[in-house]
Amino acid sequence: MFLFEPCSSQMISQEDYTFIVAFDSATGKERELILQDQRQQCAKTFLNLMGHISKNQTIYYILVLIDDMFTVKIINFLLALALLS
Repeated sequence: MFLFEPCSSQMISQEDYTFIVAFDSATGKERELILQDQRQQCAKTFLNLMGHISKNQTIYYILVLIDDMFTVKIINFLLALALLS
Protein backbone atom coordinates (compact mmCIF):
# COMPACT_ATOMS: atom_id res chain seq x y z
CA MET A 1 0.00 0.00 0.00
CA PHE A 2 2.99 2.29 -0.27
CA LEU A 3 2.35 5.53 -2.16
CA PHE A 4 5.66 7.35 -2.30
CA GLU A 5 9.10 6.88 -3.75
CA PRO A 6 12.05 8.51 -2.02
CA CYS A 7 12.89 11.99 -3.17
CA SER A 8 11.67 11.32 -6.72
CA SER A 9 9.18 14.16 -6.58
CA GLN A 10 10.76 15.90 -3.61
CA MET A 11 7.57 15.25 -1.68
CA ILE A 12 9.30 13.54 1.23
CA SER A 13 12.83 13.25 2.52
CA GLN A 14 14.86 10.06 2.47
CA GLU A 15 14.60 9.98 6.28
CA ASP A 16 10.80 10.08 6.18
CA TYR A 17 10.69 7.51 3.38
CA THR A 18 12.92 5.12 5.34
CA PHE A 19 10.70 5.41 8.43
CA ILE A 20 7.48 4.87 6.48
CA VAL A 21 8.84 1.85 4.60
CA ALA A 22 10.06 0.28 7.84
CA PHE A 23 6.73 0.82 9.59
CA ASP A 24 4.59 -0.13 6.61
CA SER A 25 6.38 -3.44 6.05
CA ALA A 26 6.63 -4.41 9.73
CA THR A 27 4.51 -6.93 11.60
CA GLY A 28 2.49 -6.00 14.70
CA LYS A 29 5.30 -6.66 17.19
CA GLU A 30 7.87 -5.01 14.92
CA ARG A 31 5.63 -1.96 14.60
CA GLU A 32 5.45 -1.68 18.37
CA LEU A 33 9.26 -1.72 18.57
CA ILE A 34 9.54 0.89 15.81
CA LEU A 35 7.11 3.17 17.65
CA GLN A 36 9.06 2.76 20.89
CA ASP A 37 12.53 3.15 19.39
CA GLN A 38 11.77 5.85 16.84
CA ARG A 39 9.02 7.92 18.41
CA GLN A 40 10.71 11.22 17.59
CA GLN A 41 11.16 10.22 13.96
CA CYS A 42 7.53 9.09 13.87
CA ALA A 43 6.31 12.49 15.05
CA LYS A 44 8.68 14.31 12.70
CA THR A 45 7.58 12.23 9.72
CA PHE A 46 3.88 12.85 10.35
CA LEU A 47 4.42 16.58 10.78
CA ASN A 48 6.39 16.65 7.53
CA LEU A 49 3.70 14.69 5.70
CA MET A 50 0.89 16.82 7.08
CA GLY A 51 2.72 19.89 5.77
CA HIS A 52 2.79 18.40 2.25
CA ILE A 53 -0.78 17.17 1.96
CA SER A 54 -2.19 18.00 -1.43
CA LYS A 55 -4.17 14.93 -2.43
CA ASN A 56 -6.97 12.93 -0.83
CA GLN A 57 -4.93 9.75 -1.38
CA THR A 58 -2.11 11.16 0.76
CA ILE A 59 -4.52 12.12 3.54
CA TYR A 60 -6.07 8.66 3.43
CA TYR A 61 -2.66 6.98 3.66
CA ILE A 62 -1.61 9.09 6.65
CA LEU A 63 -4.88 8.32 8.45
CA VAL A 64 -4.44 4.59 7.81
CA LEU A 65 -0.92 4.71 9.26
CA ILE A 66 -2.14 6.55 12.35
CA ASP A 67 -4.95 4.01 12.75
CA ASP A 68 -2.43 1.17 12.49
CA MET A 69 -0.27 2.75 15.17
CA PHE A 70 -3.18 3.20 17.55
CA THR A 71 -4.36 -0.34 16.86
CA VAL A 72 -0.95 -1.73 17.86
CA LYS A 73 -1.04 0.25 21.11
CA ILE A 74 -4.64 -0.71 21.94
CA ILE A 75 -4.06 -4.42 21.30
CA ASN A 76 -0.97 -4.41 23.49
CA PHE A 77 -2.84 -2.59 26.24
CA LEU A 78 -5.70 -5.10 26.13
CA LEU A 79 -3.27 -8.03 26.16
CA ALA A 80 -1.51 -6.55 29.17
CA LEU A 81 -4.85 -6.18 30.97
CA ALA A 82 -5.76 -9.78 30.15
CA LEU A 83 -2.45 -11.01 31.53
CA LEU A 84 -3.00 -9.09 34.76
CA SER A 85 -6.43 -10.65 35.34
